[in-house]
Amino acid sequence: MGRAWKVYAAAGVLVVAAYLALPDGLASDLVYVAVGLSTVVAMVVGARAHRPRRASAWIWMAAGHLTWVLGDVLYTWAEDVQIPPFPSVADGFYLLAYVFVVVGLVVLVRSRRDGLDANGLVDSALVAVALGFLSWVVLAGPIARDTSQSVLARAVGVAYPAADIVLLALLVWLLVGPGARSTAYWLLVAAAGLLLVADTAYALQTATTVYEGGPVAALWLLSYVAWGTAALHPAMRVLSEPGADPLPLTGGRLAALAFATVVAPATLVVELLLGHPLDAWPVLVAFVVLAALVAGRMYLAMREVRASLTSRDLARSALAHHAEHDTLTQLANRAHTVQLVEAALGRGRRAGALVGALYVDLEHFKAINDRHGHAIGDEVLRVTAERLRSRVRAGDTVGRIGGDEFVVLAEAPESEDALVQLAERVLEAVTVPIVVAGRELRIGAAVGVAVSRDGGVDADGLLFEADAAANRAKALGGSRVEIFDDELRREHRERVELEAALRTALDEDELVLFFQPIVEVPSRRVVGYEALLRWDRPGFGLFPPDAFIPVAELSDLICELDRWVLREATRQAADGGPALGGDVPIAVNVSGRHVASADVVPDVVGALAAAGLPAGRLVVEVTETVVLDRPSALLHLEQLRDLGVGISLDDFGTGYTSIGQLQHLPVDSLKIDRSLVASDAPGAAALVRLVVHAAHAFGLTVVGEGVETEEQFAALVRSGCDVAQGYLFARPRPAAKLPARDVEAALPTR
Repeated sequence: MGRAWKVYAAAGVLVVAAYLALPDGLASDLVYVAVGLSTVVAMVVGARAHRPRRASAWIWMAAGHLTWVLGDVLYTWAEDVQIPPFPSVADGFYLLAYVFVVVGLVVLVRSRRDGLDANGLVDSALVAVALGFLSWVVLAGPIARDTSQSVLARAVGVAYPAADIVLLALLVWLLVGPGARSTAYWLLVAAAGLLLVADTAYALQTATTVYEGGPVAALWLLSYVAWGTAALHPAMRVLSEPGADPLPLTGGRLAALAFATVVAPATLVVELLLGHPLDAWPVLVAFVVLAALVAGRMYLAMREVRASLTSRDLARSALAHHAEHDTLTQLANRAHTVQLVEAALGRGRRAGALVGALYVDLEHFKAINDRHGHAIGDEVLRVTAERLRSRVRAGDTVGRIGGDEFVVLAEAPESEDALVQLAERVLEAVTVPIVVAGRELRIGAAVGVAVSRDGGVDADGLLFEADAAANRAKALGGSRVEIFDDELRREHRERVELEAALRTALDEDELVLFFQPIVEVPSRRVVGYEALLRWDRPGFGLFPPDAFIPVAELSDLICELDRWVLREATRQAADGGPALGGDVPIAVNVSGRHVASADVVPDVVGALAAAGLPAGRLVVEVTETVVLDRPSALLHLEQLRDLGVGISLDDFGTGYTSIGQLQHLPVDSLKIDRSLVASDAPGAAALVRLVVHAAHAFGLTVVGEGVETEEQFAALVRSGCDVAQGYLFARPRPAAKLPARDVEAALPTR
């Protein structure tokens, strides 16, 4: 059926051309009837093959075309036996055919819209009345007044233009209504249009001379072919599918409305100028009806405009709400919360009132997500949001500014104590068990309180203070309320000063690298080094990383430190020396913030290129929490691994990684955390052996770090650990102070 419509259309056009070449007679009559019958067959076949939503529409139209064919047969027979073909039984079949076709078109057009299409009906009525009036003046009126013909002949003569007007109205309804504008749609429009043109040409021809077929008959035949082609086209199936909104009231349609309004008076003027008898009553009736229809159409257009404006306002409100609110909890999102806090601080500054902020950081939420799935986690967030809204005051605002972080803006609280009491109510509400899908889930919260007394802080500053208080609440065990006080303010000031000094250290070349050997178990041969950052701060001495890395991790400064370490470690490794030369790998710790950023791969590639160091000599160490908490980190680690860079999972045993997850992570080795290596707890040694065996099963190398005693080293030997690192073998030192590396010699026991 995919090509049947093309074959049918091409064959139909050729047959019509052959018909024009045939002389009048039996052959041409048979061709004419054959084309009509082929249309009936095409409609039935198309309806059965494509199974449209309203197949009955095509069956009605097929019945109409079959009735036309019967009328053609009777008309030809009447001519052949020299019976006057007009009026005759053939006319009854012709007019009945219009009824069937009209019913089919009504079913089809109605199926293309949901509900009543008032606009389409009015537009169709306007066309029908305007053209019906013209048809009356030009064709039907003279026929009806022609007393030389019988009443039956006049009735039949008036019925034909009336049927065409109804058909034209349906065609207009189809054109202005909703629904797909497919190839089958345009073929159907062309078929109806050709029929109307042929009927009009026939009427004009018979009004002045005798009908002799020829081009008019060809138009009827082409209408048959177009109707059959539309039925066979695969797109006919969507013709009866409901569509979108109808076409808008365009300038062309407005011009058509204006034309319809002036048809009646313009006709009257023409008749006056030509001296023809005046059709006063038809003009009056047509003018009144058309004016009423135009007024109704304008009313519908205005109603559409009002509805459109209302919809636009609702859409704007919805977009504004969506832009300012979290879609899950319907609370103010981070950006809107900051705006609300800024506005509240401005009002507080003018009125001399307090403004408070509560920072609510949920606890154990990640475990709920991991254990029960995100759907349960989302429901927990929604319930928590409702509880927060129910416990705050009427004028307070609750916002969600992170995955499991909320803010309560308390404007003009009575006192600091009242703010703390509000925080305690919030904490109490959050810690009540939540029942979701038959499970009782418990979460806690660290609640930080910050207050502005004079509006001297901005929104970011106030939220930072509340966050800092929440962090202290977490550090003290969680599920408690802490307030931002002078101690936290001092800690914040010291942190800011330390961060500024670190930036200076980068500029003034105050950073240095130490290297700690990594040795093979049990031979103790050096098989690699870990690069460790130190800060030689003027006036303070040598700072270990624990003294400044946590501060750097609070901002993008940690990425700058990582870049420096990558460049310096690869440079020193490439320069070689008695210890770092050869093919010994160098391990570099990279922060989670940096690994998750899009810059990490270019930074590593740039450092290797600048130093001229092969990628295989660099090992990037990341903590297990980075791999699990930051999805983008996995992608970046896979890209580095594809380049040949080694990936090591650091501090294994302190995070959430399960042994089963190791097989899915883009890592080459893992480091057992020093807390497990040094543990004397029952079962610790068995746990280390389990980790080693599991890692080996997944093809990973295992590093035991933090080895300080021979007993710890012996336990690693028994566990099957591959390499080890710790003070037992050597303390970190600058590259120049590392002993010459001899792959055959082992490091002495300290």
